[in-house]
Amino acid sequence: MLGKVDVARGFQEPLFDRFAWSVAIRHLWFNPGQTLLTMGVVAISVTLIVFLGALIEGLQRRLVNSVTGATAHIVVRQPERIPLAAWQIPALQTNQVLYVGETIKLEQRQRKIEDWQVWMPRLQAADDNVLAVSPVVEGQGFVSRGARRQAVTVTGVLPERHNLVVDIESKLVRGRFFGLNAGEVTLGYRLAEDFSVKLGDKIRLVSAEGNAGTYTVAGIFDTGFNLVDSGTVFLSLRDAQSLFGLGMAVTSLGLKLNRIFDANALADRLILQIPYEARSWMKDNQTLLSGLKAQSQSSNLILAFTTIAAGFGIASILIMSVVSKLKEIGILKAMGATRRQIVRIFAVEGTLVAILGSLAGAAQGTALSLLLAQMRTTASATGRQVEIFPMALNTRLVVVAIIVAVVVGYIASLYPAWRAARINPIEVIRGT
Repeated sequence: MLGKVDVARGFQEPLFDRFAWSVAIRHLWFNPGQTLLTMGVVAISVTLIVFLGALIEGLQRRLVNSVTGATAHIVVRQPERIPLAAWQIPALQTNQVLYVGETIKLEQRQRKIEDWQVWMPRLQAADDNVLAVSPVVEGQGFVSRGARRQAVTVTGVLPERHNLVVDIESKLVRGRFFGLNAGEVTLGYRLAEDFSVKLGDKIRLVSAEGNAGTYTVAGIFDTGFNLVDSGTVFLSLRDAQSLFGLGMAVTSLGLKLNRIFDANALADRLILQIPYEARSWMKDNQTLLSGLKAQSQSSNLILAFTTIAAGFGIASILIMSVVSKLKEIGILKAMGATRRQIVRIFAVEGTLVAILGSLAGAAQGTALSLLLAQMRTTASATGRQVEIFPMALNTRLVVVAIIVAVVVGYIASLYPAWRAARINPIEVIRGT
C-alpha cells in the first residue's frame, strides 16, 4: 500500500488509515443518539443556509424585477441639448461684436434617432451581454373617451421584438400584443378600468405635438407595476411615428442584458462607440442598489453566524464524546495507537457526521424552498397569481452549503481530536 514514511518512528504509515476509519465508524454506529444529535445540528444549519439564501436571493430578484421588469436595461437616445453662454461660443472669443436685440425663442427640437436601423445590428453585436435590441418611440399624450381625459405614456414598438426586451405578451389579461395592426393599441388593465373599455372599444390619443388619432383596443395587460398598468399605451411603431411626427425616426433604442448588474460598465463602453447617450437602469436606481448591497451584507452575516453556531455545536458534542471515551482512548493508545491515529479517529467522526448532516440538511432545505415556492396569492383585480415566497433556489447555493458544512465539521473536530491525542493512557487506566 502506498504511504509515507514517519521519520521519527522509522516505519511507513498508510495514507488511508483503516484503523482510524474503522474505530470512527464503530463510535458513530454504537452511539446512535449522539450521532443523530450531531447530524441534526449540521442538518438544521444547512437547511437554514439553503432556505435563507434562496429566500434572500429571491427577494432581491423581485426587487430588481420591480424596477427592470417594465423598462430596458440600457436606453440609447439622443443627448439633451445643453445651452451655452455667450462667452462659451468660439466665435465670440476673438473680439467679435455681440449684438443685443430682440429675443428669439428657439423651437424645441425633439430628441430622435434617424439612423436607428443602422445602429441596431451594431448594438446587438457590440457585446455578448446584449440579448436583444428594440426601437422605441415614446412620448407623452392624452387618452380621451367621452368626457374623460387622462395623461399617459404612449409607446410605439415592434411588438415581437420589444417583447424580447420587456415582456408584455405573457402579462396579457385579454386580447393580444403580438401582431398589432395599424390603428390598434394594447393598454394596461387599470387604464382600461378607468375608461371602462374592453376589447374592440375605441379610444382617442392626442400627442403633445397636437396630432390625434382614434384606435381600437386589441389587448389589455397586467404587468404588476402600477405606473405601467395605469398609464401606458402600446401601439405599432409606425402609428407612433405618425402620431409624434417623427417620420421614420425613433426616440430611443432599448437593450436587454443577460448580466444586468454589468449595465453601467457596458453603457460606459457604448458611449465611446456610438454618437448617442447610453444610460443604464443602475444610474437611475442608486437607492435600490444601496438597499440590495446592505441586504446582501446582512444575509452574509446571518449565514456566517449560522455556520459558526453549527461548528460550535459539532465541537461541543465531540468534546463530550472525548470525555465519555477516555477509557477507550487510553486502551487504544496502550495497544499502540499513535497520536496521529487518535486525531484521525475524531477528525473522521466529525467529517462523516458533517457530510451526512449536510446532505440531510440540503435535502430538507431544498424541499422546504420548493414547497414554499409553490404558494401563490391573488395580487390584483385581474386574478393574477403571484408567489408569496419568491424563492431563488439554485444548485450552486446547495453545493456551497454542503461544502461549507463539511469544512466547518472537519475544523470543529480538530480541537476534540487534539485533546484526545494528548491523553496519557497510563493515567487514564490507573484512574479506571
